Amino acid sequence: MHPLPTMTSTQSRSRGLRAASVVCLALGLTSTIPAFGEAPEGTKASRLPKAATRVAYPNLRFDRPVALAYPAEDPSRFFVAEQHQAKIWSFPSSPRDGSEKKLFLQLPDPINKGNEEGLLGLAFHPRYKENGQFFVYYSANDGPERRSVVSRFNVSSDDPQKADPASEKRIWVSDVDKWENHNGGTILFGPDGFLYITLGDGGAGGDPLSTGQNPKDWFGSILRIDVDHPAPGKAYGIPADNPAVKSKSHAYWAPEVFAIGLRNVWKFSFDRQTGDLWAGDVGQNLYEMVHKIDSGGNYGWSIREAFHAFEPQRRQKADPASKIQPPLAEYPHTPTADRPDSGLSITGGYVYRGEAIPELKGCYVYGDYDSGRIWGLKYENGKVTANGEIVDVTPRTKLNITSFDETPEGELLILAFDGRIHELVPASD
Repeated sequence: MHPLPTMTSTQSRSRGLRAASVVCLALGLTSTIPAFGEAPEGTKASRLPKAATRVAYPNLRFDRPVALAYPAEDPSRFFVAEQHQAKIWSFPSSPRDGSEKKLFLQLPDPINKGNEEGLLGLAFHPRYKENGQFFVYYSANDGPERRSVVSRFNVSSDDPQKADPASEKRIWVSDVDKWENHNGGTILFGPDGFLYITLGDGGAGGDPLSTGQNPKDWFGSILRIDVDHPAPGKAYGIPADNPAVKSKSHAYWAPEVFAIGLRNVWKFSFDRQTGDLWAGDVGQNLYEMVHKIDSGGNYGWSIREAFHAFEPQRRQKADPASKIQPPLAEYPHTPTADRPDSGLSITGGYVYRGEAIPELKGCYVYGDYDSGRIWGLKYENGKVTANGEIVDVTPRTKLNITSFDETPEGELLILAFDGRIHELVPASD
């Protein structure tokens, strides 16, 4: 995260706090998987509108902000999570010229604070007004062991603007993680009411534990759990339509696993209109990628990096339950004549459903931590019909983008490591 001046190229992309940037390549895909090395031809960006960014809350600043969330039933206050300070702050969502922010929760030490560790995710229960529950994803320091944790907290019974630190209950705890990087960290409640969790492939570089095509472990996957109906002896339940439960061909998958073959998803989101699940997956050496995630899907890591073979000499076998699905978009790390909009580490975004930029409606908007580029991707009738940059980035306007977030009205907010909250607005004439 941050400027990442000392990180290697593998480290800088390793996580969900990306190191660099995006651009979309993909376009015009059909359901046929291209041969290795054959990405689809690019589509025209001329169908996409131009946008700009501006500071949304000029009097507010945060330290390494990585997630913004709010209770769906009461969006009068927004909540921002700070990665290494392990703090959650709340502030009025309107008016935007105020400077009030209140400390909602300070996670107790010890937590790990590597470049890709810390407090990474925040989600409020869909019935927060009723039960006062919210969930966080953080990097736990459990003695000699490194683990990722999703914990449930409750709001204080005495003060609705403070959490109760003593209420923590660990809901999900990862297996021991040998490395600091590739921790994913996004948690979101889907339209179905279940909690979705993403964690990376375990870290280091090149998937050394071959977790990407191993659906029996949790690494390199998106998980889906039921926090409201725990199974006997567990803090959560398994949805009846998870792949391992619903499909005989997936019966050997870990019951929590929703999709596999993902290197290190840094931010996923649900389209508020269709319910589709979109993800930005951080690449290894050459490409970043955008996926639309299906239940039981396999997205190729570490057999593929985007549309291309990854270290074919390894002769790794694909999981037999699901045919590898190509990404909807890729972009290269090294600029070329055809792709000058190169980057290193993607930040997944949202399908835009707001009113401020009507021409952008229905487009998936995503960006990049390192380059600050922002793209729009139009997906129609099962294929990408437009994809390209929608913001003209200059040295003055460049942002180290850590997160896109959606307002109740469907407008897009952007967290960046300048410590500010920005918003996506129409480009001025």
